[in-house]
Amino acid sequence: MDKTMNGVFLTSISAALYAIITPLLKRAGLNPFATIIVQTGFLWLSILPFFLFTAASKNLSFAGVTLPLLALAGIINALGYYLSIRSYAYLPIWQINLFFAAISPIAGSIAAYFLLHEPISAKMFVGLGIVLVGLTVAFR
Repeated sequence: MDKTMNGVFLTSISAALYAIITPLLKRAGLNPFATIIVQTGFLWLSILPFFLFTAASKNLSFAGVTLPLLALAGIINALGYYLSIRSYAYLPIWQINLFFAAISPIAGSIAAYFLLHEPISAKMFVGLGIVLVGLTVAFR
């Protein structure tokens, strides 16, 4: 399997797993803070052995701007996750997942442009426009 197909395969599995999380959390019915704490605890317990027994733990460097960027990413992740859990009270799950699927590429493209100086092509603008039109049609 080539590099692109590996990426498509891994991303598809990741997206499917993340999509399963939303109904599980809504069914659990916990408040947002309890949900984040319990999930983070289980995440740490399940991923720590993989981290400790691989080369990743030996190559981790907190020099330079790495630690502040990781801290900022963690804060953004926690805030975004909290807000997504709060949205369960206001929207059905299909709308929440649709927003994630539609807004993620738009926000990611804009962030990549400003943070990584990645170019945004005309094709990207057309694609983002189609996403916005699809989102508008779905909510009417």
